[in-house]
Amino acid sequence: MTARSLSPLAALPQPSRRHLSVAVLAAAIPLLAGLPQTLSAPGRVALAVSGLAVLGWVGTRLPESLVALAAVLALVLGGVLTEAQLFAALGSELIWLLLSAFVIAAVAKEAGLTQRLVAPLLARGMRVVPFFLWLTLAIAGTAFVLPSTSGRAALLLPVFAAIAAALPDPRLRRPLALLFPTVILLSAGASLIGAGAHLLAAQAIRGATGIHLGYVEWAMLGLPFSLLASLAGAGLILWLFVPREALLAPLPRMATPAPDAATRARQRRIGLVLALVVGLWLTAGLHGIGMALVALIGALVLLTPPFTSRKPKEIFRAVDTELLLYMSATVLMAEAMVATGADRWLAGQALAALPPGLSGSLPIVVVLLSAVAVLAHLAITSRSARAAVLIPAVALPLAAMGHDPALMVMVAVMGTGFCQSMMASAKPVAIFGQAEEAGFGQRDLIRLALPLAPVVTALLVGFALLVWPAQLARMRDDAQPAPVPTLSAAMLVSPAVALPPPAAPVIEAARPVPRPQRLAQAVPQPPKVRKSRPEPDLRALNHILRPAGIRLVIR
Repeated sequence: MTARSLSPLAALPQPSRRHLSVAVLAAAIPLLAGLPQTLSAPGRVALAVSGLAVLGWVGTRLPESLVALAAVLALVLGGVLTEAQLFAALGSELIWLLLSAFVIAAVAKEAGLTQRLVAPLLARGMRVVPFFLWLTLAIAGTAFVLPSTSGRAALLLPVFAAIAAALPDPRLRRPLALLFPTVILLSAGASLIGAGAHLLAAQAIRGATGIHLGYVEWAMLGLPFSLLASLAGAGLILWLFVPREALLAPLPRMATPAPDAATRARQRRIGLVLALVVGLWLTAGLHGIGMALVALIGALVLLTPPFTSRKPKEIFRAVDTELLLYMSATVLMAEAMVATGADRWLAGQALAALPPGLSGSLPIVVVLLSAVAVLAHLAITSRSARAAVLIPAVALPLAAMGHDPALMVMVAVMGTGFCQSMMASAKPVAIFGQAEEAGFGQRDLIRLALPLAPVVTALLVGFALLVWPAQLARMRDDAQPAPVPTLSAAMLVSPAVALPPPAAPVIEAARPVPRPQRLAQAVPQPPKVRKSRPEPDLRALNHILRPAGIRLVIR
């Protein structure tokens, strides 16, 4: 081998430090997954695959959907998930909700309804900073009427598309795309119905302390914190992603053309259907119909000629198939972490890191719990799953060390609202990040998350030490607090994927052994007397003595 033969190799691009770091971590994660002997083998596989997926999302330029699908296939081939779970994920409620939302958004956009809804904001000619702040308040207000972050993101996606298309400066599209999911996630804590995790927290608080947190009580606790966190997120987005010369630049008055009479009538009909869909969502406790089924009914109605003139197949082209597959993969990854106990093992390791001598200090406990709750999205990509793990595995054990259970649960559940570090950390981030009009990627999320995580943690610690204790003291009932219940993740969170019922066991029929002839002869039976049912132990003993013709009776 000569120097001339080695010259083509020297011309190849050399790996950077980032590439070498990613390669070293990728090689070390499987080795570290084999160390914990207290974790089962499927849990170690799920932990290793999740770590590699996070590394692929953060440290490489591979598409997020490709990394997620590869991780799910690794979980299936590793025996953590079954093929039935893999294929059943596409039939989950979330997938049908997103599919219906895409259809509804396509019909509303084609009719010009979304442009008409945002026209009052765009016609004022406000400056960029006031416009973003008013939009933040408007998005935060939807937490009190829409019952989930996924539903809010699905319905606000066409509103974002309409505003993004009307902005004169294309540099404002990326901060606008980041604003929507950030405010949706941080403002959800203001409402009891803002996320499913809040219902779990309210139930745990009532069982541990007797405090009943209704719609108003939860708003008193969560609204100030969520509003400040949302405004802090909006301020960081303006500071990091909007050019300095555009911060106070006035937006031009954008007048939308007035629709004709037929278009206005069609918009009114579509608006009525959307109002009925939201109304059925809010009254789900009365009729028992789920969100996905209500959205599917609304999408089916909007596909009929009175609402749209396009063919259904043209509207279905607006459905983002890649996003649906990506969401299915992340749901399966969260399900694997919960089913194998890897999430609870991680929570236990975090709790064990607290020195015994510091467990009685409320500020130190609050800081630790806040940090764990804020960072939990890196391992558990589901808000309900995070709450179901943190409440029984971290918050209530810390409360058993002499702290207020209600305060510990509030810190844990409010900290789960921060999940903007990765596309897979939250469904609203994935919905807006994968949208065609969006302009942000994984690097933008890291750039926003690095300053936002300390800000949210500081707010959480401040409210836990200065605000919430006094509020909870006023809400506490006169009765003695109930003992802290022993909860488990399986009791608090339902599986994200509905699996088919297990097959009935196969029972082989066998011919019974014939009894002796003397026992087979018919003998006169005394008249039956209704007696009390014997005890289980007595029934088992009589079953053993039955071939001998002996029966014991306790009178």
